[in-house]
Amino acid sequence: MDNQTHSADNGQFADKGQSADKGQFQDLFDDIDELIKGVAQVQSPEIQKIRAKARVALTAARSAAQDSAAQLARQARNVATSTDSYVRSSPWQTAALSALVGLVVGIAVGSRRSAD
Repeated sequence: MDNQTHSADNGQFADKGQSADKGQFQDLFDDIDELIKGVAQVQSPEIQKIRAKARVALTAARSAAQDSAAQLARQARNVATSTDSYVRSSPWQTAALSALVGLVVGIAVGSRRSAD
């Protein structure tokens, strides 16, 4: 697998998780927006002030959610790139570390079963 394909795979993985979170946040924001629109028919000055504050808060929350999602995606890509680079530059150390982790997990599971 070449670097371009691997990088594209990492991007797709990050984008899938990110799109699920975006969908949940988007649903929440849409529900709040509908609520604000539903209250638009009330002519009370107090309700109008609350609507304005809610709209500002909603805009700020959308912006913060988008910024956070973009930052998390960048961090995930950076971690994936760093891990990929390390594994490619040190395949034997990676294999040894994986074997060691597998051995420790195997011992832990084996000792737990014998204790039961």
